[in-house]
Amino acid sequence: MPRFAVISDIHANLHALCTVMEDALQRQGCTEVVCLGDVVGYNAYPRECLDYIRSLGCPVVKGNHDADVSGGDLTRMNPVARRAIEWTREQLGEEERVWLARLPYQRLERSLFTLVHSCLDQPMAWNYIMNANDATASFRRQFSSLCFHGHTHVPRVFIYDGMRASEDAEAMDILRQEGEVSLSLADGYKYFINVGSVGQPRDGDSRACYVIFDSDARVVTFRRLVYDVASAQQAILAADLPEALAERLGRGC
Repeated sequence: MPRFAVISDIHANLHALCTVMEDALQRQGCTEVVCLGDVVGYNAYPRECLDYIRSLGCPVVKGNHDADVSGGDLTRMNPVARRAIEWTREQLGEEERVWLARLPYQRLERSLFTLVHSCLDQPMAWNYIMNANDATASFRRQFSSLCFHGHTHVPRVFIYDGMRASEDAEAMDILRQEGEVSLSLADGYKYFINVGSVGQPRDGDSRACYVIFDSDARVVTFRRLVYDVASAQQAILAADLPEALAERLGRGC
C-alpha cells in the first residue's frame, strides 16, 4: 500500500527538510518519497539537503534553481536570488552540479501520477500557475488523473471536470486554520496540485508544507509543520547570504 510523501521547494533549508521527513517517515507512515525540485537555492545547506535527497534514491524532477545552480545565465535574476545561486555554486562540486543538470523536467510515476516543478505545457519556461486559468494549459497536457507541482511555494488545488478548471479555495482555508486537510479524489476528474514549499513558504504561513498521497485510498493530505525557523535564519546570516532571505522565512513570504 504505497503512501507517498510529496515534497517540493526545499531550497537548502535543512531544518525544515528534517522536520518534514521525520513527520512523513516516522509519524505518518509514508513508505516512499517523491521530490518536485528546487532542492537548492536561497538557504544555507545546499550540499546537506542534496545529499539527503540523493540518499533516498527517490524520483526527483528539476526545478529552476536546480537548473540555475548547474549552469546558465543569471543576469535576469534579482540580486538576492542571484547572490544565493552564486554562493550555492561555490558550495557544490562538479559531480553534484552535473547530477542536478541531468534531472528530468517531468516524469510519470508508475502510472499513478505525474511530477513536474512548474507546469506541463512549458516545463522549461518555469511559468507560475497562480489561478485556474493558468492551470488550464497544463490540464490539456496532463495524461494522468493526478499531477503534483510546486514552484510558486503556495499550496493550491486545481480541478478539471473535462470542461473547465476550478480551484478548491475552501480546502486551503482549512489548511491555514487547522494545519492539515485531506481531499478524496473523485473519478472522472483531473487534479493539478501544488504541494507548497518545504523550505521557503510564500503564503504568509512560515510553517513547512508538504503532501501525503495514499494511492490505494486516493486521498491527498496537506500538512503544515512548525520547524526551527530561528536556526535556519541564523545559518543564512552565518553564511553571509542576504539578510532578506532570513527575514522572509519568519514572514512566510
